[in-house]
Amino acid sequence: MLVVALLIFGRGFTTGTFVEQRQEATPSQQASSNLTQDNNNRSRVSIKTLSVFVEIARTSDSQKKGLSGRDQLAINEGLLFVFDTPAKYAFWMKDMKFPIDIIWIDGSPAGEKKIVDIAENATVEPGKNDEELKRYTPRADALYVLEINAGLVKHNNLQIGDVVNFELQ
Repeated sequence: MLVVALLIFGRGFTTGTFVEQRQEATPSQQASSNLTQDNNNRSRVSIKTLSVFVEIARTSDSQKKGLSGRDQLAINEGLLFVFDTPAKYAFWMKDMKFPIDIIWIDGSPAGEKKIVDIAENATVEPGKNDEELKRYTPRADALYVLEINAGLVKHNNLQIGDVVNFELQ
């Protein structure tokens, strides 16, 4: 009976409680993903044992919005910010409904990319005004920033200096 209940209702569990459930998405799960389905706006990012499908935020508007307002993020999904020039891009949790890990990545579009900093478990801060929200700022310049579900950095033992693999279309 417990197994049946988990099968029926288990889809509501979040990454924070079940990080160990790492699975590749089936094509039908990918199609029902809450990420944009435009193939030019999606890529796959791999770091060590982590592999996630990402929506790519290239425009100022998509970067400003980020993941805010979304109820959740599938375990195998993320958001990759692509900037024009390397800098110390700060992030906050404005209007976020779930915690995330933030990974800053350096490198050129054609060259090797590496993690330059990580903020684990950036938590939701409901009820705070903009001035009170914590800013997560990297120690080094980055050209890309990856947001994934909280706990995935620890689960996949990601560290500064790890090589990051993805191709932009």
